[in-house]
Amino acid sequence: MQSCQKFVLLASQRTGSQALNRHLNQYEGMVMHGEIFNAGFVGLRSDYHEKLSLPREGVEMRDADPEQFIARIFDDPAARFVGFHIFPEQTRPAILPVLEDESVKKLWLVRNPVASFVSLLEAEASGVWAVHASDPLPAGDYRKKVHFDIDRFNAYLHELNLFRAKIKSVLFETGQPYFPIHYSDIADPLVGNAIIAYLGGSQRLDRFETDILKPPSRPFAERIENYWEFTAYFRAISTEALYAFG
Repeated sequence: MQSCQKFVLLASQRTGSQALNRHLNQYEGMVMHGEIFNAGFVGLRSDYHEKLSLPREGVEMRDADPEQFIARIFDDPAARFVGFHIFPEQTRPAILPVLEDESVKKLWLVRNPVASFVSLLEAEASGVWAVHASDPLPAGDYRKKVHFDIDRFNAYLHELNLFRAKIKSVLFETGQPYFPIHYSDIADPLVGNAIIAYLGGSQRLDRFETDILKPPSRPFAERIENYWEFTAYFRAISTEALYAFG
């Protein structure tokens, strides 16, 4: 029997991690959980709440012994690959051994942080975090312009930069590689196949089944109500502050 390959997906809000999760879970033997350390819920794969006797709302049960919780996640005899998401606001002492463990492979999903932040503002304003093909389209104009809060974006970018710096420091010090994934590639089965190969598998898919609809791309001028303030900010910002872009 083949051993189970452990991995984590390093990502942040509105980078396409949910869609990538659904795609990778279509590979045989894959058990990819979501945000298992989200402050508001336990993001296990839906069929695992019952298997682990841990409801989505069971935050206190999870936090009583985070190390043991991670061990239970990775100890999955039915899986060929098992992993979960790590977001900036979800790092904690229990995560550090996972990052330092060379047997746990790392996937790193990134997106332009301006696009991620604007997408976050739109989701918060509309209450629509994902549009599924099986559901009716949200009523009304759920894609109204949003106000680009510069102070909040600065705090967001600072947190993202700290997260990336910490992760890169750990991986550099332990000599670990990672598999880079860009937001624009998450729907490409060639990228999915390459991820599976990186994890030690051989299965190949020609297409992904998906029920998450990606809205048509629109320029920021059509999405941001204070667009001139937005453009003035980016003309003045230092290149050092934009570390998260690269």
